[in-house]
Parts: sequence; C-alpha cells; structure tokens
Amino acid sequence: MPGGAMKHAVYEDPITHQFAVIRLPAKFIEGDKVPVPPAARWFGTREEALSALSDLFDQDEDVQVEDCRH
Repeated sequence: MPGGAMKHAVYEDPITHQFAVIRLPAKFIEGDKVPVPPAARWFGTREEALSALSDLFDQDEDVQVEDCRH
C-alpha cells in the first residue's frame, strides 16, 4: 500500500481450523469478507502461522497484522 503499512491477517479456516497468513486488500475494512488466495500456505497451529510472519517483517518493516477468525 503506497504511503501506508501493508496489512496482513492470520486467518483461521472455520471448517479445518488451519491457519494462513494472508495479505489484505488495500481497501480492506474490518467486517469485509477475508479474501483467501488459492495459493495460501496453511499451518496446523496459530503459532506456526505467527512464526511465518518473521519473513514478512524481513521484507517490509511497515507490516501490520490483523487476527481474523471467521
């Protein structure tokens, strides 16, 4: 997002209870449907997904994280 921090979310699938780290659209507003891309990398635990965020922090110092559970 030019001029702002890129937002990511830790998403929990309501059926499988697996977790993915996803990039939120620039105009994402809380309450919007969370767009999970087909190529999302899934993790067995929330802690595994959170640890994957370290790669994002290495790529972009302005990363913000949202926790989405639907």
